[in-house]
Amino acid sequence: MPDVDGFVREVRRQYGMRPVIPLEFPIEIGDIGTIANDGVWKPISTIRHRFNCFPARISRMVEDRVWAGCSPNGDVRFETFKNGEVSPLIARADRAKARAEIEFNSGNAFVFAAGGLTIRRAVELDDVIDKIHLAYHTRRQRPEEGRWYKDYVFVFEVADAQRFTAMLAEADGTRVAVMSRGANGPPSAPERLASVVRFGPGSEDLHHINQRDASGRFYRAYKLRSEVLERWREEPATRSRGVFTFEWPTASFEETFSEV
Repeated sequence: MPDVDGFVREVRRQYGMRPVIPLEFPIEIGDIGTIANDGVWKPISTIRHRFNCFPARISRMVEDRVWAGCSPNGDVRFETFKNGEVSPLIARADRAKARAEIEFNSGNAFVFAAGGLTIRRAVELDDVIDKIHLAYHTRRQRPEEGRWYKDYVFVFEVADAQRFTAMLAEADGTRVAVMSRGANGPPSAPERLASVVRFGPGSEDLHHINQRDASGRFYRAYKLRSEVLERWREEPATRSRGVFTFEWPTASFEETFSEV
């Protein structure tokens, strides 16, 4: 198995957002789920389905940088070859195209690149907070698909990539050939993987993705703060003809949620 946890931690350390695991799984603003200890996202529902609400506005910001990186311990090595040059991976000259061969010297090694990024962020969340607040107070009366649970994780920010490539080794000594479809030659560094590339021999030994228009591949997730739950437990509330009225005003986003 690849080192999913190390991959998630390194991407988050560098760029402040989590990559979605499984790699092929798109995530969206309003998704609800849990995050396993190894960083794997486990979907449950959405705030639209569970609480009948959605953020009032979504902001968009274009990210000029290419997000790229690899294992921090030097376990990933790029080697480029010209047409006709053989290697341990491709031994016949007539099959040896111009390429990079990426060697993973550890089963925990990884490399990734994402280019053409747009970050989407939920703003104006008062209605969402009010609906979650109401669901908490009515949780014992709600049907199973509408109930509230304290381990919910809420997605309020995602990043889309025009190009997204990631490779996670599954064994020591894994080697993969990568060819470029552009005019810039074989990719010689992680950031070059954000161009148009295709995998060659060796890719079957990797957990990998190579996709264009990769929507929702990075995200920020939040849980309700323990302080707000304590407040809601003590909060005076009245119910008249099925309508709840709360004594205290809606808490701000920062008072309600903390990033996980």
